Amino acid sequence: MTTILRPLVIAYASLAVLLPAASLPWPLLLAACLLALLAIGELWVRAVIGRPAESGVPAVRAGLTVLAGLLTLPAVALLLHPLGAAVAPVPLIAGCALLATVLAAAGLLRLHLGRPVAGEPCDEPGVPAQRAAGRTADLSGARRRATARTAAAILLPIGLSALVGVAAIRTVETSSHPVLPGYLTVALNGWAAGITHPVTVPARGLAVPVRITNSGLPTRTDWLRLRVGGAVVATRRVTMMTGKVYALSVRVPALPPDGCLRPIGISVGEASTVFYAKAQGGASGRARNDRGRTAC
Repeated sequence: MTTILRPLVIAYASLAVLLPAASLPWPLLLAACLLALLAIGELWVRAVIGRPAESGVPAVRAGLTVLAGLLTLPAVALLLHPLGAAVAPVPLIAGCALLATVLAAAGLLRLHLGRPVAGEPCDEPGVPAQRAAGRTADLSGARRRATARTAAAILLPIGLSALVGVAAIRTVETSSHPVLPGYLTVALNGWAAGITHPVTVPARGLAVPVRITNSGLPTRTDWLRLRVGGAVVATRRVTMMTGKVYALSVRVPALPPDGCLRPIGISVGEASTVFYAKAQGGASGRARNDRGRTAC
């Protein structure tokens, strides 16, 4: 029983260290994660192929422990999705703890069922003694059973992972998906997309390229507005079909040559973009009113 409870306690302790509330450095978390997976892998081997005396070559057993442990985490993650749980640290830790508990129970049940008959001599606890000559078990049959247990230990985790993975993928593909909301965007286009500083507007005005994207919204007609300093100076109606991208040019008129920066806003409905501009050849300093305060 100790050989079952020891890896179970190690798995519980390591999983507890991984909880987000622990807030431990990542090297310790990595070591705890590997230790938890190895402990769960050992529980897999105990539950499937039994005690070390039953499983044959120690190197094979160690490889099975590592393989089963590494396959545990993706199997639990794939199982969480169709169950509606988020693939997040806490659900993953809870799933691994539950799996460790189930495997420990299966290992204890196997240990109980594998006890020798009362009165039969034993070489070590739980392992029947070798029978006298003439009563020796068929070695070929024992090898076949050992081979079958080894194959089961390898194939069971792989088959379980494949089964859970296929089920999860099919569930995601066939389940209903909410319709993503549509959106409308307005962005600077062409040379204007690279604006990183205030733009100088010449006396003849400035043509600013913009890009309007209608993604998922029904065909609509809305007002395109040009604002200078918060005031609407030009409007026009534009029609945008669903799933289309439109490249337009908006002409910014000449600005007062007072050297002040003004926000230039271009909007369609509730979507908008903005940049700052000033007049070409404006005053080097800010204009002042009759009280000596800046007018900008």
